[in-house]
Amino acid sequence: MLKLYHTVASHFVRKCTMTIKELGLEDRVEIITTKWPHSWGTETVPFLPDFVDASPIARIPALVTEDGLRLCDSSTICEYLNDELGNFALCPQSGRERWQILSVVSVATSGIMETQVMRRAENLRKREDSPNPQEFSAGFVRKMKDRQTRCYKVLNELVPSFTREVDLGQLAMGSACGMSDFRYPEDDWRAIAPDVARWYDKFRRRPSMRETEPGETPTDPDKTTWPRNG
Repeated sequence: MLKLYHTVASHFVRKCTMTIKELGLEDRVEIITTKWPHSWGTETVPFLPDFVDASPIARIPALVTEDGLRLCDSSTICEYLNDELGNFALCPQSGRERWQILSVVSVATSGIMETQVMRRAENLRKREDSPNPQEFSAGFVRKMKDRQTRCYKVLNELVPSFTREVDLGQLAMGSACGMSDFRYPEDDWRAIAPDVARWYDKFRRRPSMRETEPGETPTDPDKTTWPRNG
């Protein structure tokens, strides 16, 4: 079986698990649940050997294929699942439509989803009792919010061009919107991208979305080696 390292708090992982569900591959993939300390965003933590072997970049998701390939980013994992196991059901093999879908993936993932995780890491750096006032950068957080705004505006322009019920681009968008609601509801992204909001309110009713709602990752404060298999 394939092995996917997972945590419910990761929208990158969610993108992969939704792809697995949409392609009907649940019986082909072993889900390995992990737990992480809150220091993940700013410190190097000791890693379990099986995890660091699967993901030398020490991030999740990480997918180990049946023939031993290590895939360490969500977009590559989703393309592998679609291309090698899913008969191109969520993105065609070639042509303009493929690149249109992957352009949505790139804006949603490298744009919105990356800004969300970097913003989360910066917020975890903020400690009220810290003697170092430079520890947390409000300017960096503003930069991430500005990038997110630009990306939501671009996605808002792309929604009318969607021709499929579901594809890799829409799965990435659903993951990004879901994390905005979960982690940053104060952003009011719906006012920035009303067409995306209308699309999302329908898309979020898909079983693959309902079954992969984000949540906080359980942590074990006494654990010294991570990510702990949960």
